[in-house]
Order: sequence, then structure tokens, then C-alpha cells
Amino acid sequence: MTTSLRVSHDENVRASKNFLAAFLRSLLHPEWMPEGINDWDTPLDGKIPVVLIHGTWLNSYNTWSRIAPELAAAGHRAFAFNYGRDTSSLTGKPRAIYGTKGILEAQPEVAAFIEKVFEHTGATQVDLLAHSQGMSQARLYLSDSGGANAEDPTRNRVRKVIGVSPSHHGTTLIGIGSAGLKMEKKWPGIRPLTRKIMGDAALDQLMGSEAIRHINRMGDTMPGVSYTTLCTRFDEIVTPWRNQFIEESPHATVRNVLVQEGAVRDFSDHLAILYSPHVIDRILEELDDTGEYRTTRPRVRGTVLPGYGALPQWRRGQRRK
Repeated sequence: MTTSLRVSHDENVRASKNFLAAFLRSLLHPEWMPEGINDWDTPLDGKIPVVLIHGTWLNSYNTWSRIAPELAAAGHRAFAFNYGRDTSSLTGKPRAIYGTKGILEAQPEVAAFIEKVFEHTGATQVDLLAHSQGMSQARLYLSDSGGANAEDPTRNRVRKVIGVSPSHHGTTLIGIGSAGLKMEKKWPGIRPLTRKIMGDAALDQLMGSEAIRHINRMGDTMPGVSYTTLCTRFDEIVTPWRNQFIEESPHATVRNVLVQEGAVRDFSDHLAILYSPHVIDRILEELDDTGEYRTTRPRVRGTVLPGYGALPQWRRGQRRK
């Protein structure tokens, strides 16, 4: 099992304010984890742990480097890990790249870490915050690994699931994936070559794949679980972006949020959305238990560039350095 459970107490770890910096730093320091996570010793004091699940070709540092410290500052107890390392593909060979193993094959690693959080914290429920493939893993934990009980929702082990640019319905990759599936039917021998380059997880997320059909075999939701989807119309990886929305259910709470409806200068793509102040603000609002988060805070907005993240905001009269 290749799951990484490192605790982030390294004084040399530098927080990253944008995705590009985080990604480059993670390549140079694949052992880094984001600040503010994996405090196994401090009592929860009634707080519900938040488990962070990264996506394909990424890791916990470059995914949660900005979000994790914000969660800690807000008083949340966040736990993160790396999973799904598979060096059999070209994209999976760099030491900093995780999430390339087949989705169904990687699920036991995800479930094992969540169980570790239960064991070490004594919590009876967790919240899951997931990006991209991470949402597929979150849903598999609910349906396949005991995270939810459809017959008795009072026994659910997961309270809330927040998906950021989730791929739980699969993707066409702007049509490339759909074209690839047609090519496979015509030339079956092309699939092993494609897997050798992209890895199993990437192909598992193509719309109509066996893994996607398995994830959605019971519908979008499990009774008693609260679901929030945060997506961007500029997502170039999980397409079409409307496929990221979860179907509403009378047995579960569902909120589908398009980032641009609350922030017109937010041009987040699949990666920059992780570094969007507006998205982080939404996440903190969803995790708030008091119901008072929005009554005491104005909606956070800003300019976000695709592939990068938020631009610095200067106050009037402040000199730019």
C-alpha cells in the first residue's frame, strides 16, 4: 500500500498561494504536506474531522496548500494524505505524482486512511472535502467501504461531502475522451498504450467507463448525507462542466454551486479553483456548524486566473511592490 500519512510539522515547508507555485514546489519536495493538517494528538472537543482527498496526477501539498491553513485558522481539524501511486505509467513516474492507480483499486487506500482518522481521533463522523477524482473516492467510500448506511442513515459515518470540480459522472475531456473511446472500438490495441501513458485513473474517469458506471450504480446520493458541488464553467478537465452537478434527492441535502454566479472575475479552471478565495469562502461556509458564518462575513470575491489562482488585491492608495 502506497498511501502517504506524513504529518505536516516540517519547518521548511512553504505555503503556496497559487497552484503553479505549489505544483513546482511539490516536484522539488515530494515529501511536503500542507500546513495545518494531521494533528493526531489534540482532542477534537466536539469538532468533526475534515478528510481531504486529492485528485489525479496531484498530491495533498499542491492540492490543499492554500485551503488547509484556512481550515486550521477557522478551527477545523483537517487530515490529508497521498494515495494511488502507480509508477507503471509515464505520468505516474515522478515522485510527486499520486492518484494514477485505478480508481476502484485505490479505494482501499482511501478507506484505510479515513478509518485511521476515526481510530486516532475517536470521532463518530467525518466530513469529506474532495477534488476531481477525490469525489469519486468519497462516493466509493460511502457506497462500498461503509461510509453510509442506506437502510439506517443515522448510522452514517460521513456527514458532509464537498466536491471541488468533481469527476463523479466522468468526463469527455473536451471531446478528446469521447473520441478516444471511439478509437478503442476501432483499434482495441490502442488502450494498453494509452494506459501506459496516462495511467489507469485517468481512463477510469472517462464518461461511460466501467468505473464510472460502478460509482453511479446507486444514484448520485446516499440518504442522510449532505452534498455540495463547487464547479467552474472554465473547467477544461471535467467536461462538460454541468456534468459535475449532483442530482437532487428527497433523502439527501444537495447544493450545486457555479463559482461564476457569485464571482464574475473568477476565471478558475480545474486547478486554479483550489486557490480561489471565493471557493475557499464557500467551503468554510459549508463546514460551519453554527449557521452564522455568512451573517458575520461578506462574500469573498477576487480575480482568479486559470492555471494559477487569485491575483493579489491592493487597497486603494497602496503601492504595488
